[in-house]
Amino acid sequence: MSIKTLDRSVAPAVRPLADIKLAPEHVETLANGIAFHVVNIGTQPISRLVVARDGGALDAERPWQKRLMSEAMRENTASMDGEQIADIVDYNGARLTGNVHEHFTKLELLALNHRLPALLPVVRDIILEARFNERSLAVVAGKAAANRAIQLSKVSYMASNAARRMVTGPGHPSAIVAMPDDFTSTTPDDVTALYDEMLGARMHVFLGGALDSATVDAVRGFLEELPYADRGLMHVKPYTPLAPGRTHVDMPQARQAAVSMMMPAIRRDNPDYIDLRLAIVALGGYFGSRLMSNIREDKGLTYGISAALLGSREGAYMEIGAQCDRNYVEQVIEESIREITSLRTNPPEGEELERLRLYAWTSLAAATDSAFGTLDHYITRLMVGTPENYFAEQLQHIAKLTPERISAVATRYLDPEQLRIATAF
Repeated sequence: MSIKTLDRSVAPAVRPLADIKLAPEHVETLANGIAFHVVNIGTQPISRLVVARDGGALDAERPWQKRLMSEAMRENTASMDGEQIADIVDYNGARLTGNVHEHFTKLELLALNHRLPALLPVVRDIILEARFNERSLAVVAGKAAANRAIQLSKVSYMASNAARRMVTGPGHPSAIVAMPDDFTSTTPDDVTALYDEMLGARMHVFLGGALDSATVDAVRGFLEELPYADRGLMHVKPYTPLAPGRTHVDMPQARQAAVSMMMPAIRRDNPDYIDLRLAIVALGGYFGSRLMSNIREDKGLTYGISAALLGSREGAYMEIGAQCDRNYVEQVIEESIREITSLRTNPPEGEELERLRLYAWTSLAAATDSAFGTLDHYITRLMVGTPENYFAEQLQHIAKLTPERISAVATRYLDPEQLRIATAF
């Protein structure tokens, strides 16, 4: 039998991906109001359990306290201290994490299927009987304060925050920047009040992996024993942008500069949203984008520059971000505006359009690559409020993408006169 030799001097052909389909989720609303989401795909007997409860950072008067609560609640419960919790998790070869989103607080457990039942009592104690003391809170707050101090020394962080205040409104919860002292001055009573408020809040529980019936039944039975949970804590406050303009953050000790350019955008429920997102990907959403090709590769003004369309329940905005030598700041801004304008009259076509389409297509394909990737899609859909058929709609828009459609949305929605520009150096 002859064996065909692979000629490695010839690049393999680039072909369109096969039909991409997202595995469905099964959603069951239990008698106690909890929504139980199951994604059963994969090859390995590993489970990922995510508990998402109403009430996130933007729903709190002091958003940073919600972050501390989400981390400290894993440190101590009515029946276990942090060391005991860690011992149980480690003994079962699992990983327990958590974080706070804009409108949800998440607790996440990753474990082998047959180990999951032994860990569910820990999950129960954390979501129902967490306790907060000065010692454990001080550790969490100290780490958060140290991280924030580092962030406040970075030009990229300061420029982005300054631009965000302009595009969302200076009084918007998402524009609040906590100082290190805000973290360290938070008390156990502060986070206890937030935790108690969250008890009985609406709960979505996601379970994903190569699941057997025993694992699904164990989690369902565990959830059915939890108290009724249907209270809404979400408070959506729309963005109220300031007028277009420019601001500067003076950081004389910084060795380089940062530029952040933001612009209010249409919401996700607008039929043009996906086309606009694809146009912004062409502008600066991947390595072969126009901003990268021009500002990084051709002119060498920055090591990296990116653009993205950021949508949330509050609204949406486009952001362009880059770091550079302070002598290049004005040129980076000018060239960015030039590329925004060029999308209107010189949209991607030919090889550039095909490259953009393939990038967008493969980015979506990543969500179908594993059980956890698919689970992430459904979790994100809940977090930011995307439409139920958003995945399929994106595929349709990618397939139908043309230079004319890119030009139309760029002309309609990307007006450089609407930029809010912040610099820091």
